[in-house]
Amino acid sequence: MKRGYSVGNIVWAVLLSCSYVLGLAGCGGDSGPTPSGLAITTTSLPEGEVNQGYSASLSGSGGALPYTWSVSPALPANLSLDTATGAITGTPTTEATTTHTFTLRDSSAPSQTVQQTLGLTIRSAPAVLAITTTSLPTGTVNQGYNRPVQASGGTLPLTWTIVAGAGTLPQGLNLNQTTGAISGTPTVAGTSSFAVQVTDARGQSDTQALSITISTAPPAPNPPNITTTSFPAGTVGVPYSQPVQVTGGTGALTWTISAGTLPANLNLNQINGVISGTPTAAGTSSFTVRVQDAGGVADTQALSITINQPAPPPAPNITTTSLPAGTIGQFYTQTLRATGGTGGLTWSLVPGTGTLPQGLNLDQTTGVISGTPTAAGTASFTVRVADAAGQDDAQALTIVINLTNPPVITTATLPGGTVGQAYNQTLQATGGIGALTWSFTGSLPAMLSFSPGGVISGTPTTAGTATFTVRVTDTFNQADTQALSIMISAATPAPDLVTLSVNTSGPGNGIVTSNPGGISCSSACVASFPRGTTVTLTATPTQGSHFEEWRGGACNNISGTCQLTMNDNLSANARFEDD
Repeated sequence: MKRGYSVGNIVWAVLLSCSYVLGLAGCGGDSGPTPSGLAITTTSLPEGEVNQGYSASLSGSGGALPYTWSVSPALPANLSLDTATGAITGTPTTEATTTHTFTLRDSSAPSQTVQQTLGLTIRSAPAVLAITTTSLPTGTVNQGYNRPVQASGGTLPLTWTIVAGAGTLPQGLNLNQTTGAISGTPTVAGTSSFAVQVTDARGQSDTQALSITISTAPPAPNPPNITTTSFPAGTVGVPYSQPVQVTGGTGALTWTISAGTLPANLNLNQINGVISGTPTAAGTSSFTVRVQDAGGVADTQALSITINQPAPPPAPNITTTSLPAGTIGQFYTQTLRATGGTGGLTWSLVPGTGTLPQGLNLDQTTGVISGTPTAAGTASFTVRVADAAGQDDAQALTIVINLTNPPVITTATLPGGTVGQAYNQTLQATGGIGALTWSFTGSLPAMLSFSPGGVISGTPTTAGTATFTVRVTDTFNQADTQALSIMISAATPAPDLVTLSVNTSGPGNGIVTSNPGGISCSSACVASFPRGTTVTLTATPTQGSHFEEWRGGACNNISGTCQLTMNDNLSANARFEDD
């Protein structure tokens, strides 16, 4: 006996409305194309099976590549979503029907997003397909023959065949490929050996070697005897197929329910005695099965079938236990994850447990926390997820928002000022986001003012040292401070000046200069010097002239350089003659 199992190719179907097809649900959650044309084109997901490899792929169109995919709540255990390709792969381990919201984000600036809500059904593995008939009764030449080959398990519909090369049926008999019944009127006596094979809708198969003996005389009476005494339980919504086993009987058998009723949506095949269908209601149904052979001999058996409700999916469980830090002024997005739950999940913040960082919001459908934080700090809060059945879970979380490129004051000292002299200094800073605003605490020197632009200006009136602290703040309230001081000195007295007047005379020409400087002229000039300064005058003739002497004033009758002490206003006259 050889059994095999395989999963057929996935067939994609476009659902025009929220519907379930073979356990697949697509519930029209598409928010529609954005102006840039971004859209999720996948409208349904194929069903999966416990402990069997699963593979499906989400598809999108429009927008700017590359795409980024995310899902909320989390996929069933042991399934994962490739955020770059949209592929869903893995080997599911739990039977469940869940609903998930898939988000597609493109790479445009700013990025565009669309969402689609899809259902995913993971079925339990079907019962192993097995042929339960191990022998067939004898037939008689020229008398009608009708006996089913029966099987249990598998996924309907079943297909029956005679295995090629493994023998043939007696002449005049045929195998019904749908019901598994061997029927007809045999024409030749003898024993025929053969093998039958049954294959279900999922590719499982089983084979059984059998034989039928055709005799020329009718066999001894052999009344039918129902050997089945109990049936396994079924589950609402899960296909059910179980044969009623019988031995003996002459010719074709006919099956009926003689008392009671089968579970809703189950039926008894009158030819092969198989009870099958997909039950729709839970409960226990009691009934009596009757089988009658071609000679009118019958047997009955009281039986019952219990149909159970499907196991409820587990309550939602938030699997996100921590969230990464964000940065002030930079876009933040994180998806909260949860397993289990029935139907769509709804996310919320538990009142009184805290708030999200300023600028962030929680999407109640997808569980995505996103936005641009506007203030630094640590925000603590508790999130809650509830499913369609009212089951819920809560999780305490925190998000830390860090500073980015905060302002830094680079002015470490300020120059001193002088009473009565204008003062103007601009404070300097690097970094920060947006406009910078300056303020200070403490006291500035008298008559100096401080502007929001960081300018300290005015004309101080009092000597002394003023100490204060300046603060610079950017658009996101990032700040820096710096302690500074300004020393104001007393005004310096005006110097006591006297003047020196110099003239030249005579027919010749020359230049008179002084040390320290101030006098340099060829005719007349005046310079001021601090009282008590010693000034040396030098007379230098031009070509064709010569210096004669100093005449008049403080340098009278001196022929060389003249040295004066400037204790008062003085004058001097240099005479130049022609050569």
